[in-house]
Amino acid sequence: MKRNRSYYIILVLILFVVTYSAYAAYQKQKNGPVFLDNHVFQRYNEQWGLWVDLNAEKKSLLEKASEFGILAQEVMEINNLKETDLARLKRSIFFPYSAEYMRGLQEKELFRETVESPIDQFIWPVLPNHKSRISSRIGRRWNTWHTGLDIAIPKNSIVLAAADGVVEEAGRSGDYGLAVKIYHHDMNHFHTVYGHNQELLVKPGDVVRKGQIIAFSGNTGKSTGPHVHFEVRFHNVYLNPENFLTPYEEGVATSIVGFAD
Repeated sequence: MKRNRSYYIILVLILFVVTYSAYAAYQKQKNGPVFLDNHVFQRYNEQWGLWVDLNAEKKSLLEKASEFGILAQEVMEINNLKETDLARLKRSIFFPYSAEYMRGLQEKELFRETVESPIDQFIWPVLPNHKSRISSRIGRRWNTWHTGLDIAIPKNSIVLAAADGVVEEAGRSGDYGLAVKIYHHDMNHFHTVYGHNQELLVKPGDVVRKGQIIAFSGNTGKSTGPHVHFEVRFHNVYLNPENFLTPYEEGVATSIVGFAD
């Protein structure tokens, strides 16, 4: 009997330690820093690297892979590419960084941008930029109802996921042009939408992290200039995105790249 009681006590202690550790990790994540993808550090499939348009750079996949210290096969696998795809490639592809290349960036004191963001709060879908501004808010406009927030920003600027989630839609979507729709299960089942992009970097089913690059901004669809149309929806009800965001004028801190992510 005493032996059984001892086993029971040990089991309870183990469960307590595991539960407390999970709770502590959650609390740390709840108000922890969020890394924002920028023009040096970008994420895809939980790897750090960079989205590259080989046609614009006039380089081969092998040349660019060698530059980042990785094998061409690694690039093919993470992008689901076949040899026959390379001849007609018209989109950016993701190149993961080798550990050595990452160390080189660190030695050059290149930084990742970060924001402090609670787990239940959205972040802005664009990086703070002196060339960007809010050009239109949710509400009545031109005798119609404008369903989101327009952020005027130069073409090919980085568009970020506003929170962790799963990509539900990514492609052409009527007046929205090239658009991404993300489902946020951990945030009361909200959806966010990002419209009028020039290029999409994610596909349906992709799991994305808050601050991860998902597209390059553009002027596709029904649009009068380059901008990001950002929506927050709850069961197809359009909500005011600004109610879930910090003031747009707020800047960001920076944090040197680490290897633990």
